[in-house]
Amino acid sequence: MEPLESDYTPLPSRRRRAADPARRYNWLFLFPIVGICVVLLFAAAGLFQFSLAPIVDGLMGFLVLLFALFVVVIFWASAPRRGEQS
Repeated sequence: MEPLESDYTPLPSRRRRAADPARRYNWLFLFPIVGICVVLLFAAAGLFQFSLAPIVDGLMGFLVLLFALFVVVIFWASAPRRGEQS
């Protein structure tokens, strides 16, 4: 059995990868997913005839919160990065 290679060669320091401007916009894909889930909930309620009355207040509050979060994420994604000129 031959000995393991024990010569340590440090790797060069990691450099930050180039900033991709579209990377922050990828977070916006969460909103259509949540919207599809809400539509599926409404479709299931219509198909299986269960009442949404107990959760309407909470659902409307959630949708208002989701709208506010959407506005914040749009501004965050559109903002220039630190040290970046517009």
